[in-house]
Amino acid sequence: MLNIEHLEKISLDGIWHFQLLDSPTDTSRKKWSKIQVPGLWTMQPHSETFFDKPIYTNVQMPFEEQPPNVPEQNPTGVYERDFEIPSAWSGKRVVLHLGGYESVALIHINGREVGLTKDSHLAAEFDITPFLERGKNTVRITVVKWSDATFIEDQDHWWHGGISRSVKLYATNNVFIDRLYTTAGLESDNSTGTLKIEAHISSNEINDLHGYTLRARIEELPKVSAANLEKTLVTKVAPKWTELSEKARHAEIEKRKSWDGTVSKATDAILAQVRADVPGKILLESRIPKVALWSAETPHLYTLTFELLSPEGTILQIGSQKIGFRDVRVVGKDLLVNGKAITIYGVNRHDFNRHTGRVLTRDDMREDLLEMKRWNFNAVRTSHYPNDPAFLDLTDELGFYVIDEANIESHAFYDSMCEDPRYTGAFVERVGRMVQRDIHHPSVILWSLGNESGIGANHRAAAQYARSIDPSRPLHYEGAINGDWRKGVGVTDIICPMYPAIGAVMAYAKSGKQDRPFIMCEYSHAMGNSNGTLAEYWEFIEKTPGMQGGFIWEFWDHGLDQRMPDGSTRAAYGGDFGETKHDGNFCCDGLVFPDRAAKPAMHEMKALAAPAVITAKSASTGRFEIFNKQFFSDLSAFEFHWSITCDGLVLDGGVAKLPSVGARKKVAFTIKSAHLAKVEGKGEGFVTFTIHTKASTAWSSTMAEIGWSQISLTSRAKAKAAVQPSDEFDGVINEYAEIQLPFGLVAPVLSLWRAPTDNDRIGHISTRWERWGLRDLTRDQCTVTESANKVTIKCTWKTSAGFAIKHTQIITPIENGFTVSESVVLPKELNDVARVGTNFELSGGLTDLTWFGNGPHESYPDRKIGRIHRWNSTIENQYIPYVRPQENGGHNGVRWFEVSDPTGAGIRIDLAKPYQVSVTPNRAVDLADATHDVEVQPCGNVVVHIDAAHRGVGTASCGPDTLEKYLISTGTHTWQWSVTTLS
Repeated sequence: MLNIEHLEKISLDGIWHFQLLDSPTDTSRKKWSKIQVPGLWTMQPHSETFFDKPIYTNVQMPFEEQPPNVPEQNPTGVYERDFEIPSAWSGKRVVLHLGGYESVALIHINGREVGLTKDSHLAAEFDITPFLERGKNTVRITVVKWSDATFIEDQDHWWHGGISRSVKLYATNNVFIDRLYTTAGLESDNSTGTLKIEAHISSNEINDLHGYTLRARIEELPKVSAANLEKTLVTKVAPKWTELSEKARHAEIEKRKSWDGTVSKATDAILAQVRADVPGKILLESRIPKVALWSAETPHLYTLTFELLSPEGTILQIGSQKIGFRDVRVVGKDLLVNGKAITIYGVNRHDFNRHTGRVLTRDDMREDLLEMKRWNFNAVRTSHYPNDPAFLDLTDELGFYVIDEANIESHAFYDSMCEDPRYTGAFVERVGRMVQRDIHHPSVILWSLGNESGIGANHRAAAQYARSIDPSRPLHYEGAINGDWRKGVGVTDIICPMYPAIGAVMAYAKSGKQDRPFIMCEYSHAMGNSNGTLAEYWEFIEKTPGMQGGFIWEFWDHGLDQRMPDGSTRAAYGGDFGETKHDGNFCCDGLVFPDRAAKPAMHEMKALAAPAVITAKSASTGRFEIFNKQFFSDLSAFEFHWSITCDGLVLDGGVAKLPSVGARKKVAFTIKSAHLAKVEGKGEGFVTFTIHTKASTAWSSTMAEIGWSQISLTSRAKAKAAVQPSDEFDGVINEYAEIQLPFGLVAPVLSLWRAPTDNDRIGHISTRWERWGLRDLTRDQCTVTESANKVTIKCTWKTSAGFAIKHTQIITPIENGFTVSESVVLPKELNDVARVGTNFELSGGLTDLTWFGNGPHESYPDRKIGRIHRWNSTIENQYIPYVRPQENGGHNGVRWFEVSDPTGAGIRIDLAKPYQVSVTPNRAVDLADATHDVEVQPCGNVVVHIDAAHRGVGTASCGPDTLEKYLISTGTHTWQWSVTTLS
């Protein structure tokens, strides 16, 4: 499998003949259908032909058989098409390239068996020259869904069947480059590049390759002699032992006197003369001065061109690779790139397209990476298999650090497959072929031995083989340290746990036992409304040596487009295709929805990964400090804007004039405004700095905002509304002792429950809520006390399980409205409720929302990085369409909000202090009762929640729950809100 493109090639992508059999032993049918290649039969519209559908499992296998056995019912797709070989290829070697398939493929040419292949996410190549005929030829690719290889491809994703990547033919001369390993490195001066090219020349027809020459040159450095390399093969046959010269015999004797390999240079030179060369191997090495370095911040690439020449000087083969000069190494607790202990702002990524499953175009991959760049990610892990080579071409170009992961996961047989000698060859080959294919990519900084496959002899063999091929990169494998971060030396050079609790991370860093860099391979599980406590991880990472970041799980929600009987479409997950063994919506755990629209949690990561942060030295006098978080670049590519606001209204602004700020440097600067010392007006004042790109990039427009910092200013508080008569206070309660709101349709009630998030449900948090009966509260024992300026309502709420909660509401009049002061006493048994607050509904004619608080995106107590500002939206846009409906649309730190109709009429609610608020078109019960977002319809009213306390969202679907400080304590909770009318 050569990792350069061939000039003479023919794509076989397009429409193929196809039929789907029940099993590989089923007889082929006369009737053929058609299918696009690449194309998965599991993603075709359901029909008599396409009867097999996707299955989603996480850990469990989709069938009961034990390895290496598979079910008799084993869907088998037969792909067939004709092709013709160009006359110019006559006499040449012709190779069939199959880019990807699931899970085993058998190749036939003109009815004759060529071979089979099982490593489904790396290309397989077959020399089909002897099978070809003049004129029309027929290729048949038979893909069997289940095989013994399936047990090491159990990768928390959809199980599909079919051809997933491109199919092509290419031709070479009969002497050709068979393998090519290019390593571009860097010396310690961070200026001199090192280039090592190991090429293996092969031939199907001749044995003696004497006189064949390999040339290599860096196109951008034509005048640098060290960037132009050439070497000719010289065939050298080792003499027979009995015919060694006297000098050679003496050298052999001298060598045997040394136990540590130390011999004189003269002896070593004599031994080299009588030692046979590896047939066809050419080694080119060079040192190139003053190279431009590659990093994720500055992804500088060079074009390395190859030519293979015959002894007569005829060019037999031409190819090229993009290379980048950079150094990767582990020194103590640091993973260094070009000598710097970089920070990994990473995300895991599966191949996914909601329409085609795992069949992707280059544009699909590019859009994935551009979206990551827009949110400040700088690293990606190819979970859990090597991606299409085009993906790494793009990470090289755009600038990402990559963990390249081998196609190995045996999660259902975690502790056994890694020790099973029947699979040793597969482990070693899958790792080795990945390294051989991708060794030249500068973006690949770590090789991963796979995922969730235990630790055993098979991993140790694979690790040793990877190191022998490429000693320039460290190894990564989480299974080696699973359960004990001190283990795994020799198999993993990185401490790379999954979903560690923040407390464990802190304890490890402070233990004195850390011996390797710490980079979480998976953390902050992004399932549904999730990613709580992300800021706490990063607060510790950024201040602690040896802590270098991690990869969020994961990028995509894998909801497949599914056409329903009524013609509508929904995002499907496990069980939606009728499968009985499945893991539900656990495949919908990404930072983007199935259409690649970003979830609100993306804003949290974008802020954390911004290239710079600004803090105040003396805000009132305009003195600030900027820290450049980048490792290789100054901040000259960015422009820094500032604005001063009071109560969310802009008072002043400008562009900050900054001196040069080098990588990892702090620099002081000033801005001038009269509002810094004394904010005009009453209300909270802030100075906000925003970071903008001066020039457009592949992923952003000119002046795109990529980060921000906000600093509070000395402010004058608004006066508290005084008690005074108001028309709105008259008749403030009805005969049922319910508060009557302007535009109100459902009176305010106590709320302790939310529509369970995926974390609540899978983490069994909402199980307690069900046991306590929090969803259904009823009110009794209600007493009302009234006076001229106060109404007091005291009542007891009972859960459906019988728990009693005492609740008091005190209503007092203010100008144009009234104030409600509430208190609740939570009994000790209810020690982890979802929320404590007020819920009411307003007229659906109120369509617009303005709020002063955290925004503009959804936020929760443990995921609340956002700017305090005055934000405008619609009620409709407050709904967040998580694939499985759940609590959504909340805003943390809200000071006041207004709900109005298009004319401006409505109500304003001022809060005594910042609370959690949601104003949405949906009731919590409707969200909880739905299984897919398309089932959720607006209830017709505006549903408002004001929460004095709201539980954090955490990551408990796969990882730690939220921190204790984000849980709701028992005892007394108080809150206050004031209602006024808008005209």
